Amino acid sequence: MVYHSSVVRGFVILGVLLLGLTGVRAQEGAGSAKPDWNSEPKYSDTFSGPIVEYSATRITVSRSILGKPAEKHTFWIKPDTRVEGKLRPKVRVTVGFVTTDEGDVARLIVVRATAPKSQHDKK
Repeated sequence: MVYHSSVVRGFVILGVLLLGLTGVRAQEGAGSAKPDWNSEPKYSDTFSGPIVEYSATRITVSRSILGKPAEKHTFWIKPDTRVEGKLRPKVRVTVGFVTTDEGDVARLIVVRATAPKSQHDKK
């Protein structure tokens, strides 16, 4: 079979384009090792309640469920733990965490907004 030169040139250009796109995708996959601050950290469970105590490396949160006694849970805070909001005692938080050999490690701590006081509460 004899192909016209424009057909052969079209196949060559198509091949180059496909190889170029494959190379771009391979580079994107290799560069994904750096942290992406726009995405949420991966965690397997959550725990919500007010902060009982905290330090630079640990946070303890209390949770009350109707009909059950209050329970406290302590989490490790690591350098890669993302904290959204200002941590302080008695503020309500939700902690996304993973369980490891060293204990429960907080991956995401979100401070929940407090409800504004209404006129009725000010009396």
